[in-house]
Amino acid sequence: MSKKRKAGIGEAARAIFWAGVIALGIRSFLFEPFHIPSDSMLPGLQVGDHLFVNKMAYGYSKRSMPFSPPIFGGRRIFPKEPRRGDVIVFKKTKGGEDNYIKRLVGLPGDRIQMKRNVLHINGKPVGREEAGRFFVLNLPMSSRGKESIVMSSNTGQTLTLVGGRRLYLSGKPLPREEYTIAFKPPPNPIEVREHRRYIETLPNGVSHYIIETSYGPAEGMDNTAEYIVPEGHYFFMGDNRDYSEDSRWLDKVGYVPFEDLMGRAGVIFYSHNNSVRFWEIWNWWKPIRYNRLLDVIK
Repeated sequence: MSKKRKAGIGEAARAIFWAGVIALGIRSFLFEPFHIPSDSMLPGLQVGDHLFVNKMAYGYSKRSMPFSPPIFGGRRIFPKEPRRGDVIVFKKTKGGEDNYIKRLVGLPGDRIQMKRNVLHINGKPVGREEAGRFFVLNLPMSSRGKESIVMSSNTGQTLTLVGGRRLYLSGKPLPREEYTIAFKPPPNPIEVREHRRYIETLPNGVSHYIIETSYGPAEGMDNTAEYIVPEGHYFFMGDNRDYSEDSRWLDKVGYVPFEDLMGRAGVIFYSHNNSVRFWEIWNWWKPIRYNRLLDVIK
């Protein structure tokens, strides 16, 4: 092999090495991509949203690094206190290590309780006001691209889906912020859920949407005992109150240590409704939710 060719191979190897180091550094210390896998943070975050997590927001712990190496002695360096209302990605360690994304509602020392669907913090109900309804449509892949699909929600409302993208109620188009559509591989029947939507305002003035329904796996948590958040820990809840496994389940999530916070959710850089298979390159543009691109997460 000629010296020139060897030099070229060596230069390429060095470029690949340093590119990997830079990418690892960005992922470890600046921003990490994260995708939304479930409905627990509806209506603000939808299945198919891809976002960047700000790793600088609260300082650094072992959770800031890939594979969580045992460094920093269980502490955070350059620590910054999270703010009530922040949407945060953290490591859930009970029952296996998984990454979760939820909203911070309880700070160390807070008393948290749910009473008749209403969040109470330190004995006071959190303010909220009605904001209409929100529809969730989970559809089989076979229904994608159809000109119209007529279905009924749990309340008997008749909905029409046109072109697999726009939703109509009694012939009138719904604003895009009032529904979400996701397509799933078979076997999946048509599933439509109607939720009540509210604007919730936390004690520090942070306002955000939440949704509730009359059924759901977390409906039994509409009334709870009082939780007292331990020092150095935080209490998280999903915005989709009846479809979120969160700190209300002490045996599954519980109080989250400061060390286990990975970062604050920042901006949605890509979003899709999963209506196109990965090999259908010519159709990749169709499932993109263009109205959600570059949305700042609140």
